[in-house]
Amino acid sequence: MKTNHILVFAFISFLFAISCTKPDNGSAKEQTKDTTVVISVADQLLILSDSADAQWDKMMEADSQKFADIKRLLEEISYCKKYNEKAVAQLLKYREEVFAIRYTQTSMNDSLIDLYDEKTTDLINKVRNLKSQTEEIVQHPLAAQLENEIIKADTDDILVYRKNYDQIVEVYNSFLEANKEAIAKNPSLNKYQKKKTFSVPASQVQPA
Repeated sequence: MKTNHILVFAFISFLFAISCTKPDNGSAKEQTKDTTVVISVADQLLILSDSADAQWDKMMEADSQKFADIKRLLEEISYCKKYNEKAVAQLLKYREEVFAIRYTQTSMNDSLIDLYDEKTTDLINKVRNLKSQTEEIVQHPLAAQLENEIIKADTDDILVYRKNYDQIVEVYNSFLEANKEAIAKNPSLNKYQKKKTFSVPASQVQPA
């Protein structure tokens, strides 16, 4: 994950560099004095937007895997001869309820993110407590592996993905602001709107 963070930082530096380049008549061409290639506003927007979306997809994939592991851990508990059947059923239902309130790129806001995080933490704690109360689970090594992967995803991986996403979106949003006049003149670019971040309250993200 550390290597991934370094690669993202390097890529953001490249994106920031090209976002600061002034396009000439909105087209890409080689300069006569050097070999610098000027990238059009449209191309830069596409690169930045796609990069942010790709990071978002990685984050959602990791989060979905975390919930899949939670379900698998509950199933592993149910394989024990003696376990709390009622608790397993309740937690499986609770898992579905928590996952159903997960935010999207457009619906995310401070209160929804906080609610989702709080509910997810509560769910994980309840599942871990049930695991610790199930004596036979020590004979199921997969349970310990799943628990470790759930904790790592929740306290490390997801947070790193969020930070990486925010860094790319900040470059993207800054580019939109810096080139809003050129973008306004091209109707095909109206689809590009500022994206919300985890570190900046949604209420502070103003339209481009």
